[in-house]
Amino acid sequence: MPPIDDATRPRVAGSVELEPRQRAAGDHLRMVHDHFRRQLETLTRAVETLQDAAGDGAADGASEVEAVRAGIHGLAPSLTTQQVAGLCGQVCRFLTMHHTIEDQNMFPAVATIQAYAPVAARLAEEHLVVHAHLERVDDLAVAVRTDAGRIGELVAAVADLRADLESHFAYEETEMSEPLGLLGLGI
Repeated sequence: MPPIDDATRPRVAGSVELEPRQRAAGDHLRMVHDHFRRQLETLTRAVETLQDAAGDGAADGASEVEAVRAGIHGLAPSLTTQQVAGLCGQVCRFLTMHHTIEDQNMFPAVATIQAYAPVAARLAEEHLVVHAHLERVDDLAVAVRTDAGRIGELVAAVADLRADLESHFAYEETEMSEPLGLLGLGI
């Protein structure tokens, strides 16, 4: 899948000056995204460890594969080891929940401000790209159990996820802070 193209994104930010109290929702959105950024760092380290273990000729990369999958699941709220082990796809569910709230509540409200409607529509489209990345990473984490030759694909898939998700977060934080503040929407 092609990366998210920053050049084609509609831009509106900077058109209004928010009061300090109006900046709270945008600040909260950044905090939520910062949590995901930290978890993506953990996931990146896990897949790199998996690749290093394979390069060292490790006979069984199963524990490293579980570390990668735990990294994916770690993008969700803090879970016990037992919960993470039993909940394949947790990250997809958590991000789906986060994005569903945005798609069903935040973006329609923001779209009532005509200038921001194209931004809200674009962000909803980007959610589909992010979820395709998550599915690919999880599929590859499972595939690597039986085909260690796919570790390089997994490392690349995580790097692609991280790049597009960081780009998405930065764009959303920049473009959504103003309409959230103007509408008095909380996150």
